[in-house]
Amino acid sequence: QGRIYGAAGSRMSVPISRLYTDADSEIFNLHGLYHKITFGGNYYYSKTNIHYTDLPFIDRLNDDAMDQGYRNMKPFEPMYIGGAAGTALATSPVFDPQLYAIRQLIDNRVDTLDQVQVAQVAIRQRLQTKRGFPGAEHIVDWFSFDVSASFFPDKDRDNFGHTTSFLEYDGLWNVGDRTALSASGWIEPYAGGSRVNTVGTALGRPDGTNFYVGYRQIDPLNSKAVTAAVNYQLSRRYALGLTTTYDFGTNTALSNTINFIRVGTDLTLSLGFTYNAIVNNFGAQLIIVPNLAALFGVNRLGGVPMLGAR
Repeated sequence: QGRIYGAAGSRMSVPISRLYTDADSEIFNLHGLYHKITFGGNYYYSKTNIHYTDLPFIDRLNDDAMDQGYRNMKPFEPMYIGGAAGTALATSPVFDPQLYAIRQLIDNRVDTLDQVQVAQVAIRQRLQTKRGFPGAEHIVDWFSFDVSASFFPDKDRDNFGHTTSFLEYDGLWNVGDRTALSASGWIEPYAGGSRVNTVGTALGRPDGTNFYVGYRQIDPLNSKAVTAAVNYQLSRRYALGLTTTYDFGTNTALSNTINFIRVGTDLTLSLGFTYNAIVNNFGAQLIIVPNLAALFGVNRLGGVPMLGAR
């Protein structure tokens, strides 16, 4: 079949800011505060003569193994998840990844192009301050918080009869130069919609050792996963990375990973092993990266700073 597709839209961005020179706190490590706010909007309208359901799935969203796993697992969702949530995951278009991509305006694949009309609005905030030794201060984002939402004028066609969807938020508080608290998520504000929420904290040490603990909840999957990770710097050239995720909602150890890393004069080598308890899958990987890659923005390998990285 011949297909004709066209789209048009409009974007806007309005930044405002205010400087609070008298904001100073030793407790919160504040030396001045610069509040930056950007109001953003995007209107998008597209039209096509052939619906995406009438065409084969050519440019997949995932690689072949993940795509096949998803297709094999989908009919069994009522058995593993149970109840109305499992039935919805197997049969409802609300949880169709391809339709999610179309509604989120992911247009980098031919299979995510279809007729849709959506208005997206966002508010992005940054609270910046100065830190460092006197005379050598540097500007950092002390606190950031972004929120956004999508509105569908043709709600029956594009959003299951609901005007609003994809209420998203993303926050980060850099308590210090080596300690941070984060929270992010998105919500579909109607019965049976997806809800994803994540909170976590990260702690770094001067020797390069890093710790992370996070909690992620996904509904209606009833997934309540806790992730713990540590990248321990054994010496200047050797490091050990450990990551584990356990889902208390399903009482399942989702994944376990261990990495051994050596930073050489010219090359950084990583040897890792993974185990996924859900599919009883064991894997191994070997990564060799030239240290020159640090000059092009590749600063970390397995969470460990590369030699020469800034």
